[in-house]
Amino acid sequence: MKNLFLFALIAFNFSTNGCAQVANAMPPDADEFYNKTMPLLKPQLKKIILQTADEIKRRKVNSDSLCNSLYKNPQLKGMSKNDIEGITVLVMVQASKDADDELKNMVMEISRSSSQNNNVAKENDPQNLKLQIIMSRKSDMAEEISYVMKKISGSKQNIIDNLK
Repeated sequence: MKNLFLFALIAFNFSTNGCAQVANAMPPDADEFYNKTMPLLKPQLKKIILQTADEIKRRKVNSDSLCNSLYKNPQLKGMSKNDIEGITVLVMVQASKDADDELKNMVMEISRSSSQNNNVAKENDPQNLKLQIIMSRKSDMAEEISYVMKKISGSKQNIIDNLK
């Protein structure tokens, strides 16, 4: 029963948020910054963001350590600390969006298997645990994103201009 409750909760979150994000996980200003910046980026910078997001998607993220590792990236040499913090936000938002996709696929799979089998609760224990872990990471990442967004709040447009 507990597993079915978790499934219902996740399914509700997906159905009430058309873009399939966990409710209130992403700070709106971070999502706006991401949507405004990503289309304007140089291809090599976009590639770094996507690759780094893929590397961190199964880990708990600390924004300071992520920022430091990006600052040491030779391809980003010469960028200001503020620009690197902007890239850090983009990486974490991308990782969060990737987690949204993973959650959506898992919920769809659980839904399909539950319609075919009445013993869903026992079979989906590992999946439910994985869903909980992903949701916990997304929540932690949202806090980290919020932290960095506060640091760059007055210079978002400048960062966007520098990253073009």
